[in-house]
Amino acid sequence: MYAAPVSSTSRSHNLLLALFSIATVLLVVEIALRVFAPFPNPYAFVDVNQYIRFQYPRNYAAVTEVEPGLPGTAGIHHFTTNNMGFRGGDLVQPRPADEYRIFLVGGSTFECFYLDDRAEIGRVLQDSLPPLADGRTARVYNVGLSGAASDDHIAMIGQRLVHLQPDLIVVFAGVNDLTRSIFDYDYLHYDAPPKPSHAWYKTVAMNFQLVRRLHRLVTKMVPDARTIQESRTLVSNYARQIALQRTGVPATTPPRVDRDSYATNLRTMIGMAREVGSSVVFMTQQTTWNSPVDADAREWSWMRYRAGITYSEADMDAAMDSLNDVMRQVAEESHVPVFDLARWMPKSLEYFYDDCHFTPAGAAAAGTRLAEFLVGQQVVPPAR
Repeated sequence: MYAAPVSSTSRSHNLLLALFSIATVLLVVEIALRVFAPFPNPYAFVDVNQYIRFQYPRNYAAVTEVEPGLPGTAGIHHFTTNNMGFRGGDLVQPRPADEYRIFLVGGSTFECFYLDDRAEIGRVLQDSLPPLADGRTARVYNVGLSGAASDDHIAMIGQRLVHLQPDLIVVFAGVNDLTRSIFDYDYLHYDAPPKPSHAWYKTVAMNFQLVRRLHRLVTKMVPDARTIQESRTLVSNYARQIALQRTGVPATTPPRVDRDSYATNLRTMIGMAREVGSSVVFMTQQTTWNSPVDADAREWSWMRYRAGITYSEADMDAAMDSLNDVMRQVAEESHVPVFDLARWMPKSLEYFYDDCHFTPAGAAAAGTRLAEFLVGQQVVPPAR
């Protein structure tokens, strides 16, 4: 049977028809994604608070889950914030006459992201404080934020907390300041990091949902070291961070420690709090580095890796002790009570599931002991 040859006009017509069909399908998928499952532009400019660089939204809610085998904790947990973006009950303004208001200011160890609302240290502290002799009830609000250091705490206290009538501010700072010291961080904020610039075609391409998802797939498959270290997913993935630390080149020198800037920031927080009539308590930072009681603790360490270099446990432990000594010295000269967690809590996976983050048992022990300390130091009014 004879088949007539296909003309070039027909081939062009078929090609155009195929391209039109593909374009139609892509358009339908794009519209469906925009309407039913929009994905944010990874290159979009985010207008954040220029002083408080990270904050949770008001009434935020997340369900978190820890990976199998994480020491001391397991399962699914709920993380929520109140009407001000803090963990704890809703804040009423002005402060009720029967409330003794406590704020916990710190980084991720206070934040307890992978611990349930019922188990985080702020809830434990609130539940452990007895009714006060003057008839007030202690209410605790956890302002812990992952990655926050002493300059961030100054911003939080000065821009937010002083307006919320605090009776007591507990400051738990240290490990993030150590990280910033290692990176030669500029506490004067003169050397602002450059804003990322992107070629025009990337900007145009990212207007499409399909391209955004392809970008997400590629970056998820081949993330860089900075992304691995700074990411905090709803399902924990510390195994990946531990593996990254093992690839680091062993450090030949101890980590840099900026004691002077840290001391200045601690004194600043004391001054701001006292100016509005609030008491202050400091809390030293404990880690599992160089543990004398738990040989397995080093297997869950990941925070000694910095910019391609892995510092030794002994050097990181000594650096952390150095900053804790600064906190103790500033507290002594300023007559601030110190809850010395670093000298009290063992360097054990019973209390920390990695370098410095509480297990439920760790948060329970620290919160209960902190309550006893505040009552014993008469920082809070005596119990009835």
